[in-house]
Amino acid sequence: MPEPVKKPHGPFVNMNDENADEYIVRDIQPYIEGTGWRWTREFPELRFVLNRTEGLKFTMDFAFPEFNFNQTGPVTLSFFVNRKLLDKVRYETPGDKRYEKPVPAAWLKPGPFTVVRIVVDPPWVSPRDGVRLGFVLHRAGFVE
Repeated sequence: MPEPVKKPHGPFVNMNDENADEYIVRDIQPYIEGTGWRWTREFPELRFVLNRTEGLKFTMDFAFPEFNFNQTGPVTLSFFVNRKLLDKVRYETPGDKRYEKPVPAAWLKPGPFTVVRIVVDPPWVSPRDGVRLGFVLHRAGFVE
């Protein structure tokens, strides 16, 4: 896995990087839990800065906690890169997961923000306060 990011924005972020908040656009909690993860909500969105566009894959390490998954059942994640649907994946079991898929170079631009949005279907809904949670996010970004 890539080393923690030391500059304001780059192609990859660990949720426990000191500047991780700079990558978060929406629907990801603003604080770290456990060993460096954060809860997402229903529509988590991240932004990255790429130096190049050829030969990149979007990758994400995440988890579905068993408690939540037992209530939602299978969960489908739709991955969008710059508003284009990259993939739709149905997860049938809880636990740690890794997603990785090549991204067409034409979808990416060096310099300006590259935005990744994930749609969680269905989210887990808290019976107590109605909060809608997606998954536990460890790290995400673009790799060769």
